Amino acid sequence: MGVGGRNVNNWHWTEKDALPWSRDRLQELLGTADLAPGSGLSVRSTGVKACEGEAVVNNRKNKVIAAYEISLVLGWEGSADGTAVTGEVRVPYISEENHDEDPEIQVAASSEGPAAQKLRGAILSHGKKVLHDALATFVKELRAGGPMRDGAAQPKAAAAKPADAAAGSGTSGEAAAPNGGGAAAARGAAAPAGKPKEQGERGGGSGHSIELKERFFAGTAELYECFTVAPRMMAYTQSPAEAQPQPGGRFAMFGGSVQGTYRELEQDARLVLDWRFSNWEEGVFSRVELRFEEPDKGNTLVTLKQTGIPDADAYGNHDVVGVTEAGWRQQVFDRIRRVFGYGC
Repeated sequence: MGVGGRNVNNWHWTEKDALPWSRDRLQELLGTADLAPGSGLSVRSTGVKACEGEAVVNNRKNKVIAAYEISLVLGWEGSADGTAVTGEVRVPYISEENHDEDPEIQVAASSEGPAAQKLRGAILSHGKKVLHDALATFVKELRAGGPMRDGAAQPKAAAAKPADAAAGSGTSGEAAAPNGGGAAAARGAAAPAGKPKEQGERGGGSGHSIELKERFFAGTAELYECFTVAPRMMAYTQSPAEAQPQPGGRFAMFGGSVQGTYRELEQDARLVLDWRFSNWEEGVFSRVELRFEEPDKGNTLVTLKQTGIPDADAYGNHDVVGVTEAGWRQQVFDRIRRVFGYGC
């Protein structure tokens, strides 16, 4: 993608499904592992039986952020006192929320009896370190990019549009580092060719519009805070954010790539914002209205209506509506679901 302003500002990320890579890598790490070293018993993994959940890696300018919530099931087989036993090792929760902790390990046997108890105990007492070490390696590699690492399969670059081709040959694939910092990368993008156009109108005038409806398993208060409490905004954007939730107060997300002003606030029910990308013409703002409704307790419908979206940004790129809509879906709503567990 060219650097003519289309993707300068940290919104449109390249995203790759990392779940297939996760299953393959866990199979490599644990597929035939000795699960009771030093115990005097023979217990080995028979491989990955299930690797389910979500694992996504975003990539831009060689910076990555991994969002994942995975459950893992391994098969095992062993023998004790001449009795063969099989079973499962279950790791119910591997997530970015507990990336620096040893995840819970559960061991089940397919039968009961002294041999099964002895083998299960051997795994719990002698095999946990094997499992935790392998899982720590997996998490480290996934957070470093997983399938986007050097030597792994890379996502195909999007075909350049004519405006992009004329402007240059920059890249669009960036994400914030796991501990934040996406804004710095966004500001480090190459300067777009050409000068910005003349100043435009402020505050939801003529232009294009979008309307989205999104459902979440959370209350209205939790969703409202995702747009009014800076630490929560930073949590799912993984970049600096600012929030002054009062009429006339400023807000900024993605390190200033998205910015504007709070116009109207109804606690846990409604927000009206003057909203812009920083690469729009100087002074041009759209108007965003967010409504939060909870028809059933813990089940919230968020309705977004955005008007006054300009035809083009300050550098003449005409895909502003598409970039804006994709950004709301992928970089705001989907990330809120993944980071906070509000998915429907």
